[in-house]
Amino acid sequence: MNDRTLCWKLSEDIKQATELSKRSGKAHIVCESDPDGGNTYNIDKAAEDAVIEYLRGNDIRCNLISEEIGKVSFGNDFTMILDPVDGSNNAISGLPFYCTSLAIVREEGPSYGLVRNLGWDEWFEGLSEYGSLVNGKPIVYSPQSRMISLYTRKGRYIDELRTLTKKLRCFGSVALEMCYVANGSLMAFVDVRDKMRATDIAAGRIIIECLGGLVTDINGDPLDIEENNVNVVAAVDRDFHKKIINTLR
Repeated sequence: MNDRTLCWKLSEDIKQATELSKRSGKAHIVCESDPDGGNTYNIDKAAEDAVIEYLRGNDIRCNLISEEIGKVSFGNDFTMILDPVDGSNNAISGLPFYCTSLAIVREEGPSYGLVRNLGWDEWFEGLSEYGSLVNGKPIVYSPQSRMISLYTRKGRYIDELRTLTKKLRCFGSVALEMCYVANGSLMAFVDVRDKMRATDIAAGRIIIECLGGLVTDINGDPLDIEENNVNVVAAVDRDFHKKIINTLR
């Protein structure tokens, strides 16, 4: 089974699990909470359990890094980085802006990323050495707006970024927002909360980088694919990425 087929199969299982969770009326129930105030909802756990069940049942020998459970080893053929439901609060609130994010990374060979919008029929893919796709067709980067997606704390960097655009937004699903950077619906994605994790950005990063874009920290330095608790600046337009970095310094 190739990487694309595996990720698509898992996204199907996740989609079914999330729909069952919502229909049960239990999607909003909190299963766990972390010290930073993050919650694992029933919908998150159901989606993650579906992935773990498939990996175990089909002897998929990988290291899994997942949003909820952390790191689990089923083997060493490759690393899978998963956010089962990115935008859980949107999902349980009835807002159709949430997704699943899957990335496969190998020590040698191409990486693959899939972000599947679970709110409506849309998906984004990135395969290193090949390119990025939306709904199976090559993404043609075409800037369509002046919006930047910004995640901040206590107003950090808002005034600075307003020198570049007055249109700052926050939609609640990082992976999807990175994909809309990839197709030009957003100019850039910026997170300055010191809390981005590999599971949040791995697939979106592959998709942007396959278009020649940049995903770095706020100093413009590269990020390790498994790095956590980081700030992020992502843009396809490298000149605009540089403008953001210079503005934040």
